[in-house]
Amino acid sequence: MGRNHHEALEPAPDATSTAETDELFAVLSDSNRRFVLSHLAQRETPPALDPLAGALAEWNDDLTREDARIALHHVHLPKLGDAGLVEYDETVRLTDDAADSLDLVEDV
Repeated sequence: MGRNHHEALEPAPDATSTAETDELFAVLSDSNRRFVLSHLAQRETPPALDPLAGALAEWNDDLTREDARIALHHVHLPKLGDAGLVEYDETVRLTDDAADSLDLVEDV
């Protein structure tokens, strides 16, 4: 008998990495978060929240600087932090693991 067509939909043996990849794609699905990562990768020194908000507002015409600051503080930085891509306190910086995670996206 042939393979059941549902067998092809079963998770791969490395389902953990698949789940991590899915989570990474979900985080990167937002263009504002992709901008933040790109902006951080291009800087030699990590910015504080307000200059980062200014850069985001300048890039995204739909956001005022204040709206960008609020969105960064309450939405984007926590999601990027939970995904292990950024750390933030006084400044916002890429984690050591961010480059590896972003390389994973390029490989898919």
